[in-house]
Amino acid sequence: MTEGWRFGPVTEADFEPLLVLRTEVMREHLERVGRYTPERSRQMFRMHFDEPGTRLILLDGVRVGCVGFRRHEHEIRIDSFYLERRLHGSGLGTTILKAMLTEADATGLPVRLEVLTGSKADRLYLRHGFVKLREDDIEGFYERPAAGPSIPALLPRGPGHQFVFYGDACSGVPGALHEGTFAGINAAVRRLAPSPEFILFLGDEIAGYTADADTLRRQWRHWLDHEMAWLDRHTTPMWHTTSNHATYDVMSEQVFREVHAHLPRNGPPGQEGLSYWVRRGDLLLVFVHTLWTGLGGEGHVETEWLRAVLQQHADARHKIVAGHHPVHPVNGFSGPYQRDVGPEHANVFWDVLAENGVLAYLCGHILAFDVQVHRGVLQICTAGAGTAHRMPEGIEYLHAVQAALDDGGLRYQVFDADGQVHEKLSWPLAVPPVEQWRALDEAGIGKDRLAAFRFTGHTAPAPTGAAQTLLAAFEPNVRAPLWIGLSGPSQRLMVILEPEPGRSPHYWLGPPIAADAPFDIQLLVHPGMGPGGLLYRLAADAPWTSLSAASAWGAERLQWPGRWSVGHGQGGSDDRAFRGRDLAISATTFAMSSD
Repeated sequence: MTEGWRFGPVTEADFEPLLVLRTEVMREHLERVGRYTPERSRQMFRMHFDEPGTRLILLDGVRVGCVGFRRHEHEIRIDSFYLERRLHGSGLGTTILKAMLTEADATGLPVRLEVLTGSKADRLYLRHGFVKLREDDIEGFYERPAAGPSIPALLPRGPGHQFVFYGDACSGVPGALHEGTFAGINAAVRRLAPSPEFILFLGDEIAGYTADADTLRRQWRHWLDHEMAWLDRHTTPMWHTTSNHATYDVMSEQVFREVHAHLPRNGPPGQEGLSYWVRRGDLLLVFVHTLWTGLGGEGHVETEWLRAVLQQHADARHKIVAGHHPVHPVNGFSGPYQRDVGPEHANVFWDVLAENGVLAYLCGHILAFDVQVHRGVLQICTAGAGTAHRMPEGIEYLHAVQAALDDGGLRYQVFDADGQVHEKLSWPLAVPPVEQWRALDEAGIGKDRLAAFRFTGHTAPAPTGAAQTLLAAFEPNVRAPLWIGLSGPSQRLMVILEPEPGRSPHYWLGPPIAADAPFDIQLLVHPGMGPGGLLYRLAADAPWTSLSAASAWGAERLQWPGRWSVGHGQGGSDDRAFRGRDLAISATTFAMSSD
């Protein structure tokens, strides 16, 4: 039925037959909203019929309807889209709409239209990327944002998986602020080519936080049936984590189960449909409930079930765990239970991940993008897929993450509502073996390269609280933009970045280094990882761990110096001098990505 159609020009001879067709298919709906009289119907159709852009719809050469496709300077408007009633449900309307949207995409303009309130056409437009901007008793007003060029998706290098994960829309309320911002991110996700195999949503889909179950259900239904109507969830499955906006008490947990009845019920007792796991070939996805009411609420997570699931699926080549709350603080927004998982759970939780070969823990909650590494396990925080706030403002941005997983590991790209890619990572890193590292002045440290330093020697015999320099940038007449050393009574590894003269420095802290003992410290500087991009390990075969920080930025602001001070600060041999012996430094650089 959808073949053999085309557009044709309208003539005055088409007016009366098309008016009859319009009246037949629209009269019932117009009467429902109190807007039908024969005179008004003729007047309104006459106005649209005479406007440039009216097209005849022909099927096998026979007139079966019409549509208005009006190009203006800043928009395209669609109106007067009528088909003979016998063709409703045939798929022809969808085919014609897709053709018009393809034509509109080539112009780079948004498409706008109105639909009578309560019309079944609402679902058609929502499925094709339109967003309901507002609605009154008569009409709903819809917009499809201008389509940009496709966003090339990262693909597996051989057998693997490619998917999208994002979170924190806090939407579900028609016409509210977050609905529009979330629509922008969804429009960017739809531009991925090819489309993702599956989607993970890391919580806070809806505004929630209501005591009324029916209100909560309405928010979920609006989010699923309107805001996410573009997604064919049979072709592209979507899995969810619980979250503080959506599952904050017993009632909301039950609503979550009802709304997401398709989610597996293989979680621990009492958490069926809240915690669960999914196996896709060699990939295991485990979703944990980080605020179960039966365990204490926000910031609490059950770990024994997680351990058992990971051990049950020890054969899975790739293991990813997803939850809402971070385990390690993000951007300095720290606070057990409310900001991150509570301390009685956090260490055990991470032990389970590290000991069972988990590649990454995906989370949200803090309205930022952040990646850290702890004992070789990534913590990737992605929140702000629609929530129009930032943590902090001015640095973070609306975004989603697309990832590819294969035998070489995980690669991701973080893109905003305009489709611009901000950050990338390939993990694990292909760090050259230490035998290939060179002397500091021969390593070629500079922009657009990852740098790693190796510090060996013997610490001072007596503990001291004074700072001791391992390596510092040498910048005459300004404070050193980079300082690496030991500091405080426990002589913790410390990195200080001071890229903006006259502004407060930011600090990164690592482990304490034992007194009167040999040491072998490797420090990796990854400008593409934000604040988590300063990593250390204390042996060549040890996993990498990010230093702790309260910063929202990292080495991306660092301008590498041309000169170095070794074993003391740039103020001379007495400036925070290293008090041990046999200090030696080597370094290496390598490409940002393994692609």
